[in-house]
Amino acid sequence: MAKLNVAPTKSSMLQLKRDLAFAREGYEMLEQKRQILLLELMGTVESATLVQKEVEEKTAAAYKALREALIRMGTQRVSADATAPRPEPTVEVESRSLMGIHVPHVSAQHPAPQPAASLLAGSQAMDDVVTAFRPALEAIDRLAEIENSVFRLSREVRKTQRRVNALEKIFLPAYQLTISYITSVLEERERDEFVIMRLVKERIEERRRAPSRAPQ
Repeated sequence: MAKLNVAPTKSSMLQLKRDLAFAREGYEMLEQKRQILLLELMGTVESATLVQKEVEEKTAAAYKALREALIRMGTQRVSADATAPRPEPTVEVESRSLMGIHVPHVSAQHPAPQPAASLLAGSQAMDDVVTAFRPALEAIDRLAEIENSVFRLSREVRKTQRRVNALEKIFLPAYQLTISYITSVLEERERDEFVIMRLVKERIEERRRAPSRAPQ
């Protein structure tokens, strides 16, 4: 690990110690954020698994109803009934903030199915198809919301993990190494100054003890 390129002075060491304390605080906060995001991600993935299963079950039921309608009514009749006007679903997408991440919240309203009306007479089989697809669509709406949340959370977890690794493996060791280096340099300077001061003091004492020569 390379040390920082700073002058080995007391002022530099004091500044580095302040920066190191600040970096440690940032590391602890990022680590807490990473753990919270991981817990949230794990819970969201679990929810996605359950909703995915629900989507598969309700979609299978909806297509079963559609196959029965095709058998009973024929493709042409089902196609004609499918063009009948029906209330349009409304979808609103909002967002909530989680650790600074905007997680989507999908609110979809699928109107209750009404008896089909088209140029041809409606049928109970087609009403059953519409009724079966409604819960499937609602489950798909929830799955879309959850999968989008999983994507955003996983992306933020990776970003936070990179920052944590950078602090833990690069910045913090570099600050610690530089502070240790400057400390050793300053201690060496203090020892040198002590030795020089002691030598100067000894010279002064020697001169004081030496007898002064009488004038000729």
